Amino acid sequence: MTKPALAQRPDAPDHPRTQAPDQTVAGARPVRDTRADKPRKPRKTPSRQARGLNWYWRLFATGFAFCSFGLGGLLMALTIFPAMMVVLQNRARRRKYAQFVICRGFRLFTWMLDITGVAGVEAHNVDRLRTARGALIIANHPTLLDVVMILSRMDRCQCVVKHELFRNPFLFGVVRAAGFIRNDDNPENLIVQARHHLAAGANIMIFPEGTRTPPKCKLGKLQRGAANIAIETQADLIPVVVHCNHDTLKKGVPWYRIPPSKIQFRLEVDPPILFNDIHDPGLPRAKQSRALTRFIKEYILSRLKHDFAGNRT
Repeated sequence: MTKPALAQRPDAPDHPRTQAPDQTVAGARPVRDTRADKPRKPRKTPSRQARGLNWYWRLFATGFAFCSFGLGGLLMALTIFPAMMVVLQNRARRRKYAQFVICRGFRLFTWMLDITGVAGVEAHNVDRLRTARGALIIANHPTLLDVVMILSRMDRCQCVVKHELFRNPFLFGVVRAAGFIRNDDNPENLIVQARHHLAAGANIMIFPEGTRTPPKCKLGKLQRGAANIAIETQADLIPVVVHCNHDTLKKGVPWYRIPPSKIQFRLEVDPPILFNDIHDPGLPRAKQSRALTRFIKEYILSRLKHDFAGNRT
């Protein structure tokens, strides 16, 4: 007489319920646990959600700001500047008032950028710009907003601007009313205009790079236009160093490529550099231009080394 088989306890090691995942009962189809193959999506915490909403808000605010900038320029060209032509018959005086209106408009625009969280600006020693007379203001050009940030801290200024602005449907009226100088003008004519404005006590702002700095670069290749104007007019230089905490709005970077946080600018206006201290009249004319261009490049690069914390360039 054989003994009946005892019922297997559920907690026994060889019971089907307690077998390891890779063990299967004979004849049974193995079951694959697909839950282990799927990576778990991280839960969105309130802080991450807030950062996402902030990014979308700054995207909207940036687009709105640029639209307002273009429409504001068109509005001034259709209303304020034509009224000036009627009231002010003197062209030089009319251009001074136009530059004043532009600087005040830029100040309002930078205020809007700040309160909407798009961009803020911190300026140091801007009184050097306001009290200067007949000086050549040179600055690096890391972003699309540099000229706006600098002019917003001034009362008026003459500028050398890209010739494309004179064909821009929103801004051509602004640059014409202010009497800004085209950068593609005949070199001799450009020098004549610069000498005329500097002799009248106006300051001229120019970006030696000629265009915005390319991405991932501290400073682009410098053109000799600024050096040529300085040599021909013997004007003193006022360096303005522009710092930006994000690699954004540079040459070829679209406006809608929004950085992860608010853009912060810092403007540092350095003491004037006397022309006679940096000019060697004993050199041939071409070498004078190259030497002064090299000096400007080395000066700006040396100042950019002392960038503020958090810079991502």
